[in-house]
Amino acid sequence: MKAIILAAGRGNRMGDGTAELPKCLMKFNEHTLLDRLIESLNKAGFAQEDIGIVTGYRQETITVEGVHYFHNPNWDKTNMFTSLTMAEEWLQKDICCVFYADIVVSPSAIRLIMNAGSDIAITYYTGFWDLWQLRFDNPLEDLETFKMHNGKLVEIGMPPGSKSDIEGQYMGLLRFTPKGWQNIKEAITLPMPKPIDKLDMTTLLQHLITLKYDIETIPSNDLWLECDNQNDLRVYERHFGNI
Repeated sequence: MKAIILAAGRGNRMGDGTAELPKCLMKFNEHTLLDRLIESLNKAGFAQEDIGIVTGYRQETITVEGVHYFHNPNWDKTNMFTSLTMAEEWLQKDICCVFYADIVVSPSAIRLIMNAGSDIAITYYTGFWDLWQLRFDNPLEDLETFKMHNGKLVEIGMPPGSKSDIEGQYMGLLRFTPKGWQNIKEAITLPMPKPIDKLDMTTLLQHLITLKYDIETIPSNDLWLECDNQNDLRVYERHFGNI
């Protein structure tokens, strides 16, 4: 099993914080987001040589010993799915767990996605409402729909009409078997809502749902924080200063 970290983007919403460094090197309680993620992956059971990092913006600043590097040279013109395809040599032959680089996540949550049983699986955070209330005056302005049936995803990424449209928060943790990756490659040959170079992960997941591919959903109430901007980091340091 391999771990792929998607760290190609600059993170424009971090403002001047990413003028010289990619978003994954922003610090939360004196530790970079990337260092925290690597530590959690190690504690969950991933060896350094089984971790791959997809770089892009300021790739020379990401210097983690012992990991494998992939690079998206067109990081500024493409979206997250294109960055993921840079690691296709792993996706074709190994079970791969994929992680966004701008999250803080516990080893126990990582083990949940590692132990998924389906060809395509994601985790979702059950404590999202309390977290979004810390971050936003009106959580519904930022949240997106997330609906399930019998443990399978049936809708993601749409504007919610109410809180009831959000049964969990997608965490940026995914797992693909080689068969699951082949299903994705077949799916993207069919008409999609966005061009491939602009394809984000939630749009891809909704496209798979439309084509009737099963996506397993795994609940987690373990530590998970999404770090979109510098205000998020300040909020987290006030409320999660002991981690």
